[in-house]
Amino acid sequence: MMKLNGCLKYVWLLLALIVTANSARADYEYRYLLGDSMPNPVAYLPAPPDSLMIACNGDYGRWIWGKTMRNTERGIKASEDSKYGILRMSAIFSEVLDLNINEEETPAIYCLMLRAGETGSGGVSAMKHEYFRRRPFLVMNESTWGAHDTYEDLATNSSYPSSHTGCGWGTALALAEMAPHLQDTILRCGYEYGISRVITGAHWQSDVDVAMLCASAAISRARATSEYQADLAAAREEYMRLKGLSSSDLQAPFPVLTKILDAPPTTNDYLFVSDLYRFWQSKELYDTERGEQARTDASLNDSYLIENIAACSPVVTISETNTPQIVMFVKALKLMLNTQATSLKNNTTFRKRPYIQFNVPYAYGGEETVLYSESAYPSRHAFLGWGLALALAEVMPDCQNALLKWGYEYGESRVIKGMNYASDIQAARVMAVCDLGKLHNETQFKNLLQSAQREYQQKLDDSALDSILMDSQLTPTAWYSLNGILFPTKPTTPGIYIHNGERVIIGQ
Repeated sequence: MMKLNGCLKYVWLLLALIVTANSARADYEYRYLLGDSMPNPVAYLPAPPDSLMIACNGDYGRWIWGKTMRNTERGIKASEDSKYGILRMSAIFSEVLDLNINEEETPAIYCLMLRAGETGSGGVSAMKHEYFRRRPFLVMNESTWGAHDTYEDLATNSSYPSSHTGCGWGTALALAEMAPHLQDTILRCGYEYGISRVITGAHWQSDVDVAMLCASAAISRARATSEYQADLAAAREEYMRLKGLSSSDLQAPFPVLTKILDAPPTTNDYLFVSDLYRFWQSKELYDTERGEQARTDASLNDSYLIENIAACSPVVTISETNTPQIVMFVKALKLMLNTQATSLKNNTTFRKRPYIQFNVPYAYGGEETVLYSESAYPSRHAFLGWGLALALAEVMPDCQNALLKWGYEYGESRVIKGMNYASDIQAARVMAVCDLGKLHNETQFKNLLQSAQREYQQKLDDSALDSILMDSQLTPTAWYSLNGILFPTKPTTPGIYIHNGERVIIGQ
């Protein structure tokens, strides 16, 4: 009861903010992550594309498509989707869950949705503040079209990334984990909420794509918090009770790509221009240092992946001998993700790889024979890299931005190599976070994750203690607590302290 009462505080705060300013996007306490605990997309994602470059042709193509949808039933829904936050989320997902979601009748589900949605939206905030990108309707000299959008709100608020998308996708990820038997429908709704922003002309497609990555990182990181776990458990219990379901009724296979995402563009589709441009642009990097890195990133070996993960931690040495539980987690997760990547490729439309499609001599060698028969969509490497990065951000939260940057760049290397289109990479990253939600309901995965988390925390504690011991040797007259608090004179409170490089017990 205390937990729900606490959550109602967040509900009333959010409602007040919505009434005061619909565009408010600040770090309020109803988010699971605040301050530096939130992954910073400025550190792991690129700046927005230049709207005057051909790279934005895909964005322009989607804008044209969006306009054709406005006078349709889908367009009407997109207009209503311009409403931001928990009230719109409740309306959308009440239909999916077949429940009347509100703070009185479903307080636990409402609480999870509120906090997950605002956490997903919060994941884009740093990038919105770093860059300003004009919205499509401004570039095209049009007016706002969404029923709940205003010119004043949007004209001064960066288009990149989309806060609406972050909210919708964050909510969907949490609900899919709560009710996995409905995951495909839930995730599709979260995806569609973002696409609605393209239809209304409030956002470019690339704003939506990047927002999904930001929200994915934020929710993945939130999964490691006790508050998220408690809210998720309470919401799941409430859902099962109201629907008369048991845990076995919620079981489901992995999410199905074709039920969540749209099919990739074909070579006859004007949306393919963006993929085509990225392919030809990447050729400029073949003989650069980044091209060399892309060649190296072709490796899927355990040792190579662990080496890259280890490079993300400046404090803890990640290795077979020093962190066996973390290494075991990486190897096991890689196997799980690799198996699922194969399934995803085999159950979608076959897509030729770029270098094959355009008969461009393969620059790097070593894979061409097997890759002629393997679909480019979605990218196995991007799926593995982003999936590992998201999961390890839960294990090594102090390294989250470095891990996410590695995971992102590992996928980008496939574009540089000409092995995958950009849309293959985006689809892989979206499905990776969806599959991790499913894995978080698996006992084997949770046990491996928790063992890795405990090991890493212990190594951090040991490193901190070593630092305190060293400091105390340098200042022999000083006293330190075990968590590093400095005492100028000998403490009088009983306990264990560090003095002159040694542990000292002061009497009980």
